[in-house]
Amino acid sequence: MEIVIINGAPRSGKDTFVGFCLDELKEYGHAFSTVDFVKNVAKYCGWNGEKTPKDRKFLSDLKDLLTEWNDVPYQMIRSEIAKIYLIAEQYGVDHNKFVIFIHCREPEEIQRFVKEYDATTVIIRRGAVENNEQSNHADSEVFNFNYDVTIHNENSLDHLKLAAKVFLENLLKFWYNYYIN
Repeated sequence: MEIVIINGAPRSGKDTFVGFCLDELKEYGHAFSTVDFVKNVAKYCGWNGEKTPKDRKFLSDLKDLLTEWNDVPYQMIRSEIAKIYLIAEQYGVDHNKFVIFIHCREPEEIQRFVKEYDATTVIIRRGAVENNEQSNHADSEVFNFNYDVTIHNENSLDHLKLAAKVFLENLLKFWYNYYIN
């Protein structure tokens, strides 16, 4: 099972890139975010789903609280990875065919995924959005990590789609050679 950490400045194209990857991977691709559970809690508290600077700070602060309290966001992702592994095992599907994308901002948390899962780290770069002022530490720390792969999203959607395909081919060279050839 390949674990890929995705990061980038807000509006850099992370979701679009991962979407292109998932289109290629079909049922073997999954995506989660370390703020998925945080967003559910925030909605319960009245958050309307917007991502204004104030909203982004609220989500970041809430994630910090849940992390400090009981490491909830990280443990939720671990649980999702374990579920995919168990389902693959239950149905006799090789779990090594799966690629799981994890949206994660904080460098310390990214490093935990790298250490625990030998994750590949990817930063999506888009110059037009990188100099925007950030309202929270998670967004402002995006570039405080040495990523394995940099994807430049400065052109058309077709270019980003091609970058996703090339990324997957490089990531899964062994898988493609073993399972397709």
